[in-house]
Amino acid sequence: MKSMLPAFLQKLLNRKSNGLHVGIAIHKEVVRVVMLEQGEKGMLLNKHFDVAYSSEDQLPNVLETIIKENDIVSGSISIVLPSHRSQSTQIEITELPEQDIQEALPWKLKDLISIPPLDMVCDYIDMPLQPFGQTPKAQIIATSRSYLEKILEPFHDAGANVLEIFTEQFAVAKLQRSENTAQLVFLQHAKSDAIILILKNQQICFARKIRGAEALNTMTPEQIQMGGTDNVAVEIQRSIDYYEGQLKQPPIKNVFIAIDSANIQAIVDALDLSLPVKSKPFSFDEIANNLQLSLKFIPALGAAMSTVVERHEEDVSE
Repeated sequence: MKSMLPAFLQKLLNRKSNGLHVGIAIHKEVVRVVMLEQGEKGMLLNKHFDVAYSSEDQLPNVLETIIKENDIVSGSISIVLPSHRSQSTQIEITELPEQDIQEALPWKLKDLISIPPLDMVCDYIDMPLQPFGQTPKAQIIATSRSYLEKILEPFHDAGANVLEIFTEQFAVAKLQRSENTAQLVFLQHAKSDAIILILKNQQICFARKIRGAEALNTMTPEQIQMGGTDNVAVEIQRSIDYYEGQLKQPPIKNVFIAIDSANIQAIVDALDLSLPVKSKPFSFDEIANNLQLSLKFIPALGAAMSTVVERHEEDVSE
């Protein structure tokens, strides 16, 4: 992503760190935290937990408590924004302002994104793949400046080491370990829209939200067998067709299903029968040693792993 954050955020994103890697994922009603540390044979899980909250006004106090009770001030921290607090759109690259992007871009987006321009903080990426014959587009991600200030204030007050702030899609991309192979991830949290991502070399090649799939989390095996996954299979197939057809890319090798459900294997088996590519449960095997985590911690884990990458690159450059 291009770095276009205001100065008060940039100051937070340029501090030194110790060996603790912390991912904090803010969801609509819960904050999930994953803490990793370097072991002799790879990353080890130090701690993971979640803290529920009932009102957004409680978030600063929740975050302050997490910071104080878990000694993470000198660790490397990345934060995942909740899906309902970020918006995205695409514009043609030629429409990007040539100067003062952070100040000018919100006004270009005022009819596409509902956040008021004066309260908008936005970033963009050049999409790695573009449909043949179309003008290249940039993906814009926007959030509220006042919301960012609210959630970052506890870290600022504590002198905590925040390296990166991003959305759930980018956190999930940080977990990809296969090189030069496209993989599709279907991610569904309780009470949230599902996300379909196509990833290659930790880049997002395709992303879309799917509404109405939250029932998957609570489906019984009988409901799954009676066609409960049919709509999801259709949406996944459409995404594959677009990637391979419109974007002219080689076939996708695997579909990884990340749903926090007691019946995840039944869901995977049903999708495997419906789709032309192999469906598998999302696996942590290549990410960290003996990592026993619920799938609901995927965004927090991706955030924690992003600080490992960030710190490694910083060490190399010094």
